[in-house]
Amino acid sequence: MKLLTIMVVDYKMIRIISDRLLIRDHIEEDLNTMHELLSSEKTMFYLPEIRTKNLNESKENLQIAIDEASSTNRSKFFFAITDRFTNSYIGEIGLTKLNENKYGNVIDLGYFIKEIFWGKGIVTEASKTVINYAFENLNTIKIETGCIEDNKGSERVMIKLGMIKEIDYKRQIVLHTQLYDRVKYRLFKEEWK
Repeated sequence: MKLLTIMVVDYKMIRIISDRLLIRDHIEEDLNTMHELLSSEKTMFYLPEIRTKNLNESKENLQIAIDEASSTNRSKFFFAITDRFTNSYIGEIGLTKLNENKYGNVIDLGYFIKEIFWGKGIVTEASKTVINYAFENLNTIKIETGCIEDNKGSERVMIKLGMIKEIDYKRQIVLHTQLYDRVKYRLFKEEWK
């Protein structure tokens, strides 16, 4: 897949376009579709700390994303993933600065999308797009991400991105009263193709 990436900063709003997607900063109109995703028990199974119980909690999450977008010293980039042609909301992708030093930034990558879009390569395309954005625009030297080992779909994305497995954590995370293993992947700028 040839990846088309166009970045547009429009009145402080980041908009990144790929072949099929528009990845952008959040707007207030995202609330209902974002709530549908954040409150889904199945979609948020591996991310219960982010799952919301009501519209007000989702509104608080959306406001954090909007506030971060206008921050002068931005360290969190929470983006909506939308269909480039229909503007339909698909899900979320984000970058969070973990460490800033004289060599550059270490950034964490996170993503989750609506179930109806699973298995269509959307997260891989969105991730390639924001990774490229991070390496080209955020003085990034390393991107990290990870997941519970049972979350095979998420780990497949990391592998498709060419990320390198760094660590297998054994019995690391308690999720829904059960202990799970966790994997962690990385990508250095010089490893990005």
